[in-house]
Amino acid sequence: MDIAVVSSRADALEAIFVGALKQRIPKDVTLHFYKDPDALDGCALGAAVALGAPDVLAPLLEKMPQLRWVQSTWAGVTPFFDVPRRDYLLTGVKDIFGASMSEYCLAWVLALERSVLSHANAVSWQPHIDSGLSELRVGIAGVGSIGAAVARAFRPFVKEIRGLNSDGRAVPECDHCFASAERLSFARDLDVLIMLLPDTPATDGLVDAPVLDTLASGAVVINGGRANALDLDAALRAKASGQLKALVLDVFHEEPLEDDDALWHTPGIYVTSHTAAPTDIQSIAKVFVDNLQRYQQGEPLQGVIDFERGY
Repeated sequence: MDIAVVSSRADALEAIFVGALKQRIPKDVTLHFYKDPDALDGCALGAAVALGAPDVLAPLLEKMPQLRWVQSTWAGVTPFFDVPRRDYLLTGVKDIFGASMSEYCLAWVLALERSVLSHANAVSWQPHIDSGLSELRVGIAGVGSIGAAVARAFRPFVKEIRGLNSDGRAVPECDHCFASAERLSFARDLDVLIMLLPDTPATDGLVDAPVLDTLASGAVVINGGRANALDLDAALRAKASGQLKALVLDVFHEEPLEDDDALWHTPGIYVTSHTAAPTDIQSIAKVFVDNLQRYQQGEPLQGVIDFERGY
């Protein structure tokens, strides 16, 4: 079986697959590595399985008619939904981004609530005592595997953790969970709103002016999920009015953000250049090999994407 690995990090993946994971690659499998998606040969175009980033692989789907399974290297898979083809199995990456996203979110809340940034830039004595995190009400919009990990990280520090998901199902790491239709009840008087939502039609503009107005005055909003879920214009108005104390933005509709964009220089707005949860290439390789074993044995794969739900 031929497998096409198409990635800007193809060299690193090849080193892992022929090194640490060599013994786990079945003998009837041949991996073909391509750094340049425009340089695919007959082996790639006729492959039954492909591994790579959605923005690279999605435009190639129509050129690879034999594909039966695609393993994404991202947690999000939005580019695949822009292509009409649906006659293949698509799997995303789950359960490996929780630690890095937790570090990102907790670090920013600590930095803002304990005045780390202002103290770091201080040029005179600042004896102001911060209130800390113990009385914070934190909401996590999007409590899948990553959101649950973030909730666990915050658990020892804060007063309350609320979760938002599509149907309000309970999540053990949260004190209360709300359905998307109950978003205003979810948001009411939150001190911190952490957005980890997928990019689907159901999440478009989910965090809008009514949600932002329902937060506690001086709240912090962190978007480490997908740009479509946040009404950015409404968020900027909320920041300008003082309703928001800070806005931490990791994702945007168009990336990279232009160097002359005003957001780089707006006080209280922090742009983190889509670095919240970087991809660990070693973990990605292990996820793929685990799924490859399942695929060959006819077992259910991990991280299967539902084309109807969008995640």
